[in-house]
Amino acid sequence: MKQKSLRALSAGFMVMISLACFTITGPAAAPTPTSDYIFTPSTVVLKIEPASLPDGEVGAAYEAEIRVSDAVTPVNSMSVSDGTLPPGLELEFPLEDPGDDRNRAMIRGIPEEAGTYTFTVSVSCFATMVSGQTGQREYVIVVK
Repeated sequence: MKQKSLRALSAGFMVMISLACFTITGPAAAPTPTSDYIFTPSTVVLKIEPASLPDGEVGAAYEAEIRVSDAVTPVNSMSVSDGTLPPGLELEFPLEDPGDDRNRAMIRGIPEEAGTYTFTVSVSCFATMVSGQTGQREYVIVVK
């Protein structure tokens, strides 16, 4: 009799454990379907303007705007990737107060040394599940 009671108690205990596990984990999940779609990167080429930048003068304030258009998503980064800006100038991105427009940057400052400065501005855009758009443009600033 004791053995029968022990078996019934064990069976009841096993049922309770099974119910607890089911409650915690839920019913067996259906297999995750594989996606039938493929994310493809944008083939639209970024337009970086202007085509050239104005000359500067040692000791005089300098400001030039660089704009990006045809971006499918907002610009994520804009930087000098090759060469250097004239000493005293900086590329400002993101702008301190861009408003709704993240697709522009400013080159600002006071040039300190005369010369011809060649540099490349590289741009990349935000993306989801694919690589974002990228582009670059070479510029020359002559400081007199």
